[in-house]
Amino acid sequence: MFLEENYIMWLSRLEGISLKKKEYILRHFKTAESFFNVNISELKYFCNKNKINVNNILDVRTDEILNCYVNEIYKKGIKYITKNNSMFPRLLKNIQDPPLGIYMIGDMPEEKFNKVGVIGARKCTQYGSMNAYKFGKELAENNVVIVSGMALGIDSMAHKGAIDAKGKTIAVLGCGVDIVYPSSNGNLRNEIIENGCIISEFPPNTAPFATNFPIRNRIISGLSDAIIVVESAKKSGTLITVGQALEQGRDIFAIPGNINNPMSQGTNDLIKECAHLLTDVEDILYNLSTFHKFSGNCVRLQKSTKKYENVDYLLEPNEKIVYDCISENPITIDEIILKTNSTIQIIQYALTLLEIKGYIQKLSGQKYIKAL
Repeated sequence: MFLEENYIMWLSRLEGISLKKKEYILRHFKTAESFFNVNISELKYFCNKNKINVNNILDVRTDEILNCYVNEIYKKGIKYITKNNSMFPRLLKNIQDPPLGIYMIGDMPEEKFNKVGVIGARKCTQYGSMNAYKFGKELAENNVVIVSGMALGIDSMAHKGAIDAKGKTIAVLGCGVDIVYPSSNGNLRNEIIENGCIISEFPPNTAPFATNFPIRNRIISGLSDAIIVVESAKKSGTLITVGQALEQGRDIFAIPGNINNPMSQGTNDLIKECAHLLTDVEDILYNLSTFHKFSGNCVRLQKSTKKYENVDYLLEPNEKIVYDCISENPITIDEIILKTNSTIQIIQYALTLLEIKGYIQKLSGQKYIKAL
């Protein structure tokens, strides 16, 4: 015995049929179950009339295949949430082209919390990394859910900031939720699931094809009350998400950057054209009316000036390895790589977090010392 949500999942997985036509199928047949069970002559007539390849349906219209889909998500601990389900996000349901349903691992944060999408470059600068982490953390400390795409760079740092604040975060993937992409983000993926959820409209086992990501991006903006662009070049995929967000009526915020840095041209142009200037977390909290949504006034965040003689218990394993290499004498990234036998990506990530947390200080020439 299958549920209507199982039939909708089957409908969503039909290949060669656009989302718009799948929506029309649901309206015409009232339920996905009715469409699944319609007699073959009526099915052929409907498909011919609406220019749908009937073979794309007949090849998979069996109880065995539907049962295979249901068992697959059950075994992998995946939920399939349709638009009629109370767990389906309200904002996402109301965009022009919402998915028929979403695959999810973890728990969707409650509707009462504002959600903010944080987007930007994969190959970001240290300035971009620090701001993604900073705003992810400070927004999460104010009960705002961070939405991003779990990509390298800005996405990862925004998720990490939310997690370190013990807040909630959602990762929207351009592949199946059972795929770890990028592979280096396996630990981050697990932390996101523990502090929120990972979601995708793509079925399990879907590879991260490049064409999936523009489709995915409308869900990031669709879930969010507002979007923050942390760092973006002039011609960037990030700007696709901005366009989708504007079509959905979302407010855009952008962090200004160095006018001579190509990685800031996109964000600086957005500020001139359509985005709110963002320099402080209260800029966006005020816009979201967070002051009124949660009891009490929003307290301005203050950086702690407390120094710890022993910070080991506060650091992640990779951070501790890097921190132990640093002393009062300046050391370069290359020297740290040699000492730790680690990759430059891992070292740069750890150095950024250590600097944000105030444990180390960056000097000119890409050198580091322990904070005074």
